[in-house]
Amino acid sequence: MEIFLNDEYETMWTAISSMMGVVATLLAIFALLYSMRTYRKTMQVMHYGELDKMYFEILKEALSKPHLVRKEFERNDEQKAEYRLYAFIVWNFLESIYDRCMLDHDLQKTWFPIIEAERSIHLAWIQEKENRTKFKAEFLSFIDKGKFEIAI
Repeated sequence: MEIFLNDEYETMWTAISSMMGVVATLLAIFALLYSMRTYRKTMQVMHYGELDKMYFEILKEALSKPHLVRKEFERNDEQKAEYRLYAFIVWNFLESIYDRCMLDHDLQKTWFPIIEAERSIHLAWIQEKENRTKFKAEFLSFIDKGKFEIAI
């Protein structure tokens, strides 16, 4: 039993204990990074699905009322009122996309072309002074530039 009482034996177990502490810390860090990555991917899928569903509903409305998306269409008073509301819905949706995409480069690849397409249809509406007050300055600046390049 004298072997368990010598200083070398105690030093060896202290070293092993220290190394196990380092290994445990590294494993915890790896698990945290993996969890963060998994969470990010899950949120990305959720955001994409949510945005896609919202955009589908907006497009369904345009499909049933083509005067909402045709620039050359001569609108009566009721159609003008419908268009003003529809354009406001579209621009609110585009601002939501902008907010989410600024932090997610993968979403930018999908949604920046949509922003560009909708901008080409509804630009005149957002350029009216009374409509501009409804949106954040950063978003308006982004739209005014008209360059929807994907950040790297």
